[in-house]
Amino acid sequence: MTDERIRAVLPMAPEGTMLFGERGLSTVDRPTLILVGTADTGCDYKREATYIFEHIGTPDKILISFIGEEHFMVESDEPVLRMKHFATAFFGYYLQGKADYAEYFSEDFVSRHAELAWGVYGGGQ
Repeated sequence: MTDERIRAVLPMAPEGTMLFGERGLSTVDRPTLILVGTADTGCDYKREATYIFEHIGTPDKILISFIGEEHFMVESDEPVLRMKHFATAFFGYYLQGKADYAEYFSEDFVSRHAELAWGVYGGGQ
């Protein structure tokens, strides 16, 4: 977990609360963008994804919730296009230094899309 070659992390439908626990998650110090569906039962949205988001140590963390999407949203065209968009913007910003890419994974950008939520989604699936 200390490999300096890792400069940014993008977990999709993350799990690991039992493996890492609060203490282990608190050591995460790389920019992190988490993408997950709010109806994901494979990776429980509240028990796993939001817990991980709330407990990772980096202040440079983002959770983008895909409202109503399940674990296999990767088999649907629109969510896949959105995930590609966010991955390109996030890694372009952090790995290639393209400062203007930050806009494309920002709270302002996400708020323009009714099917997405910035941070922990409090509504129904």
